[in-house]
Amino acid sequence: MDSTIVMYSWIFMVFFIGVMLYFGWVGMKRTDNADDFATARSTYGPLTIALVISAGISSGSTFMGMPGLAYDIGAPSLWYPLLYPIATIIGMVFVAKTIKRFGDQFGTRTIPEFMGERFNSDFLRIILTVISILLIFYVVSQFVAAATMFQTMMGIDYGVGLILTGIVLSVYVFLGGSHSDILTDAIQGFLMLIIAVVVVVVFVMGYGVDGGFSGMIDTINERKPEGGFDTLFIPGHDTYGAAWLVILLFIAHIPFSILPHLGNKFMAVKSGKDLKKLIMYCTVIATTLPLMALGGMLGIAVIDPGANINPDQVVPVLFSELFPPIIAAFFAIAVLSAIMSTSDGLIVSLTQLLANDIYRKTIVPRSNITTEKAEKVELMISRYGTFVVIGAAIWMAWTPPQYLAVYLWIGIGAIVSATAGPLVIGTLWKRATKSAAIISMLVGTSTYWIVYLGVGLDNPFAAAGIGVLVSLTLMFVLSLVTPKPAQHEIDRVFNPGKTESL
Repeated sequence: MDSTIVMYSWIFMVFFIGVMLYFGWVGMKRTDNADDFATARSTYGPLTIALVISAGISSGSTFMGMPGLAYDIGAPSLWYPLLYPIATIIGMVFVAKTIKRFGDQFGTRTIPEFMGERFNSDFLRIILTVISILLIFYVVSQFVAAATMFQTMMGIDYGVGLILTGIVLSVYVFLGGSHSDILTDAIQGFLMLIIAVVVVVVFVMGYGVDGGFSGMIDTINERKPEGGFDTLFIPGHDTYGAAWLVILLFIAHIPFSILPHLGNKFMAVKSGKDLKKLIMYCTVIATTLPLMALGGMLGIAVIDPGANINPDQVVPVLFSELFPPIIAAFFAIAVLSAIMSTSDGLIVSLTQLLANDIYRKTIVPRSNITTEKAEKVELMISRYGTFVVIGAAIWMAWTPPQYLAVYLWIGIGAIVSATAGPLVIGTLWKRATKSAAIISMLVGTSTYWIVYLGVGLDNPFAAAGIGVLVSLTLMFVLSLVTPKPAQHEIDRVFNPGKTESL
């Protein structure tokens, strides 16, 4: 990497870290109790939360992994960035209102707690808490992306990059929890939007390629004929080999917005009346950010085929080829913000599994701990749990996986397969029953692991899509054949005002 780019990268990085730490301090000033740390409840406007959710959806996988896949296998990989945000928004339409209402009504702080309150079941909450620990795979993929960026743009060792990532995240998440997460992610989401638009523009221009756009297409077809724009699928490929695999990828992402680190963001919106605006803003922003994958296609035409780079390095290498050093360095740091924006939310969500779902909701009610002491201990677990999660992520990320976009779905697939039925159907249908929720959760997530590991379908997206379909089907069918919930339970969930008047 050009030494001038390295120098500017360090300058921007120091500034970037300073800004993140400042907002960590601001978040700390806004954090008075454990609920503030966990949710930043009813504090921010719809545009801010839309930037946060969109940034969380578009992680390091979107800004490095998906361009890497495009660079490695060509146009068929674009099914992923084109379809997953649409599926995610569809799922958001189903669940956002109910999650927000439950948060305001019952004071729920996490998706597992929401599940437990919806079906009045500690068992469901505890099982989903255990399953949600698999989010650590998602955290690991972000750390790998960050360390790869440090290594490529700043010339430091991969391991040192991991440790530096952990230090920065641990400080500002420790200070302000969800407030720090939201404040920093909104800024990062704005930067990510700028970068994605720039990438789309240079792609449409065929910038850096003789002959412009048409010259770029010709060069791609010449250098990667099996992955040109006239190719929809790659026969035999685990993920992009046929239309049914792509359809399963789409289905797998419908419950994506209710992953713990995204679902809890609905609770931070000032009012339920803002949700329509939130979804509208998310639709625009979240479908624009994944177009970063087009940078991988442009990279095929711009980067020397003999460069022998890791596919996940294509974005920083492309920037260094196309732009002056100062611009390339700024864009690279903006990509790093994409990674941080997902990591911090994931870390907060994982700490809340310990502090809220295990300690506050499971241990405290079964002990003689005072409310005041429980609040202090919960906040302490929330903060110091940050170091536990980050330490585990660094250890797991020390040997990087081949493809970030695939690796992070190892854990996500199990979670969406578990939650699809109980959460999607359970938020919409009064007839949904506790028994159906328990069975669909257990069978859905088991199906994912059986298909992914037992059957040997080496494609977590397809395995998750099958798991989601099984979970949704079981939830619907079993709710019909199991006893209808008592009327007071239906009123408690869907007509709280009526329950209060009785």
